[in-house]
Amino acid sequence: MKKVSFWTLLISGMLTLAACSNDNEPTNNDGNVPQAVLDDFQTRFGDTRASWSIQDGYAVANFTDDGGEATAWYELNSASWGMTKTEIPFASLPEAVNTAFSSSTYASWTHDDTVDVLERNGVPTLYVIEVNNAGLEFDICYTEDGIMISEEVDSDGKPNDYTGYLPQAPTTGINSWIEQNYPGARIVDIDKEDNGTEVEIIYDNSKYEIWFDKSETWQRTKREYGKRNIPDVVTTFVNTNYPNYRIDDVDQYFTPDNTEGYYCIELEQGDREHKVYMDAAGNEIQRPVSDIPTDGGDSQGTLKGIENVLNEKYPGYRITDRDFDDGLIEIEIRHDGKEKDVYFTHSDETWVYTNYDIRSSQLPEAVKSTLNNKYGTHSYLDEDAECYETPKGTYYEVEVWDEMDVLLDETGEILRIDD
Repeated sequence: MKKVSFWTLLISGMLTLAACSNDNEPTNNDGNVPQAVLDDFQTRFGDTRASWSIQDGYAVANFTDDGGEATAWYELNSASWGMTKTEIPFASLPEAVNTAFSSSTYASWTHDDTVDVLERNGVPTLYVIEVNNAGLEFDICYTEDGIMISEEVDSDGKPNDYTGYLPQAPTTGINSWIEQNYPGARIVDIDKEDNGTEVEIIYDNSKYEIWFDKSETWQRTKREYGKRNIPDVVTTFVNTNYPNYRIDDVDQYFTPDNTEGYYCIELEQGDREHKVYMDAAGNEIQRPVSDIPTDGGDSQGTLKGIENVLNEKYPGYRITDRDFDDGLIEIEIRHDGKEKDVYFTHSDETWVYTNYDIRSSQLPEAVKSTLNNKYGTHSYLDEDAECYETPKGTYYEVEVWDEMDVLLDETGEILRIDD
């Protein structure tokens, strides 16, 4: 399956689980902020003037710190400090974060000159880098040691209030399970939903996502390798069985029925992508049923809301694969003779974008006219192109002269050239 890439982020309508907007404007303290909160704030920040508001069970202070905007959150019930957001120059990023970002997909995007730092009570500090391309903004979140935690689209253009990153304590049962199985792990985030709890941890220099059901019984664990620290057994397997492919992404899954775990390996060969599964011993296996998301919907793991969208946009479609990762549900379909990847938000099943290959001869006339005038008629012929359907419109990525990628909208306007 295709991963979210540089061009695929020309999308809108994506609402994230980890960050939500709040329309409440801060107001001066009207006496509702507990004195214990005000005392702790003064201890931490001195006589700094702050504007206070009460939001969702928190006393929130907005103030200026070292010349930059800052925000602090305190729990009303306990009067305990939860999190502080400050700003630092991009050039002051920790070396590990800078290195990880520089080697990521987003390195060629335009980034803000400042970075938001989220210092949190009892859990790792996070660094949020805002990048933009073609008018879209995207927040990339890292731990101090350079592990990417999330990639979130800013769909409404409003400042991120970061309430989704406020630290939460796991229940005693979940905390005991994590301590027993991953001693010393650092809990990064906890997401409680109607059907259970998802806990993100950092352990052994990797990000883990652990799911528990309503009764706090462990259901599944995913370890994300990406291109970091790929196990030798995976490298050997790929070199032996798929020597002409390169590894794009590696995840390892553990379930109660498979405690030794299995690997999901995403491979690339030019524009071709291939996903394979391997057991812990290095043998290729069929896709395990546990890898198919079943968060609601029918027994095949397809949510009803998604089915409605697919029926409307792609009548006669046939599902060939499903995946779920970092808040996006990906459905692979066969439609109109093409393999298409359709992406939805997990939170509310909103369609985000659709991606598929087309022949250059099938490009809109306006797109071909621009390419012909700028590069010549034969500069892109006989090459496949990528089509991205989004709520904002349709975009085309075309390879020209085998050396550059050109992104155009459906009117033929060039949006970006990537050498």
